Amino acid sequence: MTKQGHIIVGTAGHIDHGKTSMVKVLTGVDTDRLKEEKLRGITIELGFAPITLPSGLRIGLVDVPGHERFVRNMVAGATGIDLVLLVIAADEGVMPQTREHLDICQLLGVKDGLIVLTKVDMVDKEWADLVTEEVRDYLAGTFLQDAAIIPFSSATGQGKEEVLTALDAAAGNVPGRSGSGIFRLPVDRVFSMKGFGTVVTGTMVSGSIAAGENISFLPGSKTARIRGLQVHGELVSSGSAGTRTALNLQGIDKDEIQRGQTAARPESLKPTLMLDARIKLLPSVGRPLRNRDRVRLNLYTDEIMTRVTILEGEAIEPGGEGFVQLRLERKAVALPGDRFVIRSYSPVTTIGGGQILDPLPQKHRRFKVPIIKHLTRLEAGDPEEKALALLEEAGDLGLAAGDLGVRTGLMSQEAQKLLDEMARKGKAVVSRAGDSLLAYSRASFDDIKTRLVRALEKYHSANPTRSGIGREELRMRVARQMPDRPYRNLLSTLVEQGDILIEGDTVSLGGHEATLTPQQQRLGERVMNILRPKGLSAPFLPELAEELKASPAELKSVLSLMAERGDLVRIKDDFFISQTSCRSLLDAVGGFFESRKEMGLPDFREITGTTRKWMIPLLEYLDRKQVTMRKGDVRIRRGQGPAGT
Repeated sequence: MTKQGHIIVGTAGHIDHGKTSMVKVLTGVDTDRLKEEKLRGITIELGFAPITLPSGLRIGLVDVPGHERFVRNMVAGATGIDLVLLVIAADEGVMPQTREHLDICQLLGVKDGLIVLTKVDMVDKEWADLVTEEVRDYLAGTFLQDAAIIPFSSATGQGKEEVLTALDAAAGNVPGRSGSGIFRLPVDRVFSMKGFGTVVTGTMVSGSIAAGENISFLPGSKTARIRGLQVHGELVSSGSAGTRTALNLQGIDKDEIQRGQTAARPESLKPTLMLDARIKLLPSVGRPLRNRDRVRLNLYTDEIMTRVTILEGEAIEPGGEGFVQLRLERKAVALPGDRFVIRSYSPVTTIGGGQILDPLPQKHRRFKVPIIKHLTRLEAGDPEEKALALLEEAGDLGLAAGDLGVRTGLMSQEAQKLLDEMARKGKAVVSRAGDSLLAYSRASFDDIKTRLVRALEKYHSANPTRSGIGREELRMRVARQMPDRPYRNLLSTLVEQGDILIEGDTVSLGGHEATLTPQQQRLGERVMNILRPKGLSAPFLPELAEELKASPAELKSVLSLMAERGDLVRIKDDFFISQTSCRSLLDAVGGFFESRKEMGLPDFREITGTTRKWMIPLLEYLDRKQVTMRKGDVRIRRGQGPAGT
């Protein structure tokens, strides 16, 4: 039985060195499928062919173009491959695209492969030996320096068995892929098949997917349902990382998808205009890469014009490397660890490449030591160390579990599991409010908590008669830059921990009780002596302050606290009545509606015994408390409101 291997082999080499002919001999498949390719005799687009090795292992082979004009397509094909077949024609030897393709493979992190010396039937043995020696010298210091060099002829079939045997041995050393992680399939082809509909193809670089699932195409907002899958040309129910995959889609037209987009589960990735990365410049580049240089970023199957912000200096010299922030001219999606190639704007040549460290970074300022230390932690750390670095950078704002997952390369459930483990170790604090979840580093959480508690202590000390401070006023004092959701999550967590209390929109320390000074207590007693006999015609705040010879501001604080305690009822901002008077009002209005359906102003005047000055605010109070409801010039009963509120 044929075994299915999650291994992708890619060709590389100069134009007309026989890559496609070699693939046809090895697989029986002609990967030149476009009419233009047939006419011109060169590969323009990516070609794909499954191949069965002597051991029975079935793998995928990607044939890439060699022409300099199509290097972008070559990068797309080389991204995600496990092994490379570097093709060099015996009659020409190492050529410009040989060098560029090898550079690209090294930049993309390809670790192994073999060299196929094609067209050996066109040269004598002595010449073939000289070219072999030249190739071996050229490959010194590269990942292919010890790789096998196999003479090959597409015309005679010489070397076919040797190539297949060598591929089989190399495939056995490729680490297996688990299929875990975020599902991603960078799209390299989109077409429509009669009777099937829209089809996209690509190399699945992470995760797994099954027929019947819904996917999104990013950047963008289009979604589709997977009707069927093919892996290495065979119909399957599911596929996983390391396979050439074709998805037959339902609910989307081929014109709604573009090469360069990434298929992923909805909400699993986030488009970005910035990427933190480490870049390495090729030694052969003619000039340094300077800050703010415009380059072509080749990321999987996409090419995006990009400005390079160099974070540690003014330039990166040929052969050098450094931390950069890539500022994209249109959005892309990526995960940490993704490799990329950069090519100069003009003339278009490969100048370097690197690895993504953070796909959703903050905008960085240059020459900042903490930023360099932060990126160093992201580059060297395990998932927990990376998560901690990201949480510490987020500070007061915290990070949503989904964002943390993307920035560490974990699925959302994996990110939540990691956060729970970090919380157990005391390294993180997880804040939940409904469906919203945010995480903080322990140091960041303790810092913002301390500042909030101190601000509340200071406020309570300065305002002993008030039960607490308004939610927004507290934010302006302590966390002015914090958006609403993180702020509310933070307060919810502090409430759960018993550090603070929230009543309505008022925040106070846990255990805090508003108190009156002895002087204010005496003032309150004098207030009650005036309000009780006045009933519903109690004096408004300015009049009351004048009668008591008291400061209006201090009197308002006393009245507010007495209302919170239940001694008084606030009818409006400057009008308070006693609790007893309010109960009598509610009872009288309730009794009126026992026999009447509508209450006009004359009726209310008879009930209250007051004039229009007091009647209007009293009626508005009853409306707010949903005791009454205005209907034209009268009130009707809405329902009994809670007495004394």
